[in-house]
Amino acid sequence: MIKKSKVSHVRILVLGFFLFSLSAGTIFLMSSGTFGEQHPMLKAAPLNPEFVRYLKEREMGRSRIQYTASGHPLGLLPAPLDLSQLHSLPAIHSIDYALPSTYDLRTKNKLTPVKDQGTCDSSWAFATYGSLESFLRPGATRDFSEQNLIDHHGFDSKPCDGGNIFMSTAYLARWLGPINETDDRYVYLPVDGLTPKKHVQNVIWLPRRLSSTDNSEIKSAVMKYGAVYVSMKWVDSCYKEINYAYYNEGTNEGGHSVTIVGWDDNFSKSKFNSAPSGNGAFIVRNSWGATWGQSGYFYVSYYDKYFGKESFNSVFQAEPVTNYKTNYGYDDLGWVNGIGWTGNSTAWFANIFTASAAGSIKAVSFYTSSTSSNVYDISIYTNVSANKPTSGQKAANKKGTITSPGYFTVPLSTFPAITKGKKFSVVVKLTTKDYYYPIPVEYPIVNYSSKAKAKLGQSFASADGTTWHDICGWGGGNTNTNACLKAFTK
Repeated sequence: MIKKSKVSHVRILVLGFFLFSLSAGTIFLMSSGTFGEQHPMLKAAPLNPEFVRYLKEREMGRSRIQYTASGHPLGLLPAPLDLSQLHSLPAIHSIDYALPSTYDLRTKNKLTPVKDQGTCDSSWAFATYGSLESFLRPGATRDFSEQNLIDHHGFDSKPCDGGNIFMSTAYLARWLGPINETDDRYVYLPVDGLTPKKHVQNVIWLPRRLSSTDNSEIKSAVMKYGAVYVSMKWVDSCYKEINYAYYNEGTNEGGHSVTIVGWDDNFSKSKFNSAPSGNGAFIVRNSWGATWGQSGYFYVSYYDKYFGKESFNSVFQAEPVTNYKTNYGYDDLGWVNGIGWTGNSTAWFANIFTASAAGSIKAVSFYTSSTSSNVYDISIYTNVSANKPTSGQKAANKKGTITSPGYFTVPLSTFPAITKGKKFSVVVKLTTKDYYYPIPVEYPIVNYSSKAKAKLGQSFASADGTTWHDICGWGGGNTNTNACLKAFTK
């Protein structure tokens, strides 16, 4: 759990200016004054416009819609990261097999019982575990604690004030969860010091749907992995209760998170309050209890304007906790934004760690942004000098390509030994096709991730793999910026 700390008025003013500058797309990263005029500037990606609007509304005292007109809670918060430039790119994979016209995880022992988020704005947590629990079934029947996730995510929002997949990914990636439901029940009371029952090492982010017929990626993921986390806009008037059918033609309000558990290509358009352009609907699991809808489920038209089209759709995966022993990382709050050199989709980033115990490095994890090609070149250096990521001995190297955005763990081919008290580094060269901010970073944003902390000598960036710059110093000051890069021991 990240402990709360006092923040000075000066700090708040600095962060407020930092946020304003980022939203305008004008802030540049400087490495404690080491960037010469001859060196291209390291730039942060513009923030998600919807996130900027959300922050401005908070400043004006305007609260977003947290409940439906009928009193049901929602729970989706916009995230600062904006990857909209990738939304028009081709699909990650070509589906080379025929998809059935109907598919339903309810008939395949891939779903846990429907849950109820009560009066709490926590649909994002229920959708997260709706996906993760489904992924583990039928081999393992697990019930994870949404309460622990909303209590200990570490971000600025209170437990019942909403969240998103970036927040749940950060919580899981730092091994704070998942916790068993029996150890921390959904009663709005925090429980500390619990041990995770699985390790989440991969979160696949599927690109948003580009059209009403762009459904193959989601369908394929449901068949391969289980339930898929998805965002939507909920408006009561768009729901036809007698048919459990939902179709939103264009009312942009009521952010909500649910999971897709199947589909029916022949679901009649006549079953909705207003007829969409064609037949077809996703089968969706809600978190308003088993007495709502069709025993907790409902159908969303393929032609809904917002369903799965606003952000990434996600699949959460987990492994046994015995796969790795130690998690070295600085980014407790995960991927807040991307940075890179103007016009260049390739960059190097690195973290220097001090070994807490003797062991060997087994794997490395980081975030990827491109929907088609993320080419990586990972190197491990041992006995490195302070502030010099590529000093010491190069002890391991691994190259490859990840064809999806998300959070991924890459197992190494050789496992370099580390010595207690000695420094080692993880260095990644990453090329993200069509995205010019390839370095995933965590930093503080007021009313979102203000608890982010960093120190000089931890995270570094380079345009060429030779000249390195400490990214904790922003314009000569300390902005608590870290690269999202972890190492795991055997």
